Amino acid sequence: MTYLAFVRKERRLLSFAVSFTFFSSFGQTFLISLFVPYFLTAFDLSNATFGSLYSAATLTSAVALPWLGQWIDRIPLRQYSMYVAIGLLIASLVMAVSWHISMLFIGLILLRLSGQGLSGHTAQTTMARYNDQLRGKALSISGIGYPLGEAILPSIIAGVLVLFHWRTTWALIAMVIAIFFIPVLWFLIRSEKTAVDDEIIEEDKPSASDQYKLLARDARTWYVVPAILMPPFWVTGLFLYQVSAADQLGWSAALIASAFVAFAATRIATGLFSGPVIDRFSAKTIFPFLLIPMIIGLLVGFFFSGGWAAFVYLGLIGATMGFSSTIKSALWAEMYGTKVIGTVQSAFASLMVFSTALSPFLVGWLLDQSVTMNSILMIAVISSVLAGIVSLKIMPVFSRK
Repeated sequence: MTYLAFVRKERRLLSFAVSFTFFSSFGQTFLISLFVPYFLTAFDLSNATFGSLYSAATLTSAVALPWLGQWIDRIPLRQYSMYVAIGLLIASLVMAVSWHISMLFIGLILLRLSGQGLSGHTAQTTMARYNDQLRGKALSISGIGYPLGEAILPSIIAGVLVLFHWRTTWALIAMVIAIFFIPVLWFLIRSEKTAVDDEIIEEDKPSASDQYKLLARDARTWYVVPAILMPPFWVTGLFLYQVSAADQLGWSAALIASAFVAFAATRIATGLFSGPVIDRFSAKTIFPFLLIPMIIGLLVGFFFSGGWAAFVYLGLIGATMGFSSTIKSALWAEMYGTKVIGTVQSAFASLMVFSTALSPFLVGWLLDQSVTMNSILMIAVISSVLAGIVSLKIMPVFSRK
C-alpha cells in the first residue's frame, strides 16, 4: 500500500497519533528552554540551580513513566488518551499559576511526564499495534509531529512572549489544549476500536512487574539499550550547550541556529523513508545501522569547521533521530509482541528520560574541566560505535531467538 492510500484509509488514527507527537512539544526541552530566562528572573534562580531543578523534575517523571505507561495495555485507548491530554492541560495550568518555586517544580514534572513522556508514548504504542505489514509506515507518519513542533512552535511561542507575560503564555497554551487538542482527539478516536480494547480482559496477560522482570532477564534487551540511549543522550547534552559547541567548532550561534532547518528536514525525510524499509526488511535487520548517520555527523563536526559542516553535522544527527522515532517502536513489537507493547515501550521510554536528565550533567562537567568540544564529540563517536557493535547481536543472522 502506498503512503497516500494508507493515509486515506487510516486518516483518523494517523491524525490522532500526529496530534499527540506534535503537542508533546510542550513538554520537550527545546520549548521549555524558551521560558528559562523568565524562570531565572521570577524565582531568582541561577542557571545551575534551575538545571538541578529541571533534572530532578525529569528524573521524577522517568520514575513514574513505567507505572503510568503500562496502563495503555489495560484500559481502552479512548480513555487512556483523554487522561494523558488532560494531564498536559493540568501541567500548563500549573505553570500558569506557579507563583512559588514548588509550583514551578510540580509544573515541570507534569510537563515532562505528560508531554515528553506519555504523549509520544501514546502515539507510538498505538501505531506499533498496527498490522505487521504496515507498522513501519504508521510509525513514520506519526513521528512527523515531532519535527513539525520543533519547526513551528518555537517562533510562535517566542512571539507570544514578546506580547504577554510568561504566565499568561502558559494560560494561552492551556486554552489551546482545552479548546483544540482535547476535542480533536475525542473526535478522532471516539469510534476507533483498537487491539488493546479486545485484549484488556485477558486473564493470562502478565502483570507490569512480571513483564519488567522478563525484560531484564532477556539478553536482547541489553543488546539494544546502548544504541537506543545514545541519540537522545548526546543530542540533549550537545544541544543544551550548542552555543559553546558553535564557538569551539568555528561556527557562529546564528549559523548553528539556522542549521537546525537541516536537522528538522532530515528528521522528517528519514522518518518517512524508514517506514517502508522496516515493512520490507524488519526493524531487527536495520536497527544496528541506526547510529551510522549520527556518527558520521559527529565526525564532520570534529574534522571540519566550515559553515557547510554545521548543516551536515545537524542534518545527519537529524537523520538518526528520524530513523530512531520509527524503528524503536517497531522493534519492540517484533521482539516482545503487541499485547504488552505499552508496558515494554514505557520501560524503555523511562530509560531514555533518565539518560536525557544525566547528559547535561556529564557534558557540563566535561566543559567545566576544560575538556574541548572536539574531545566531547570524539567521546560521543566512540560510545556510539561501541553501542552499534553490541546491537548487531539482535540481527536475525546473528540472533538465536
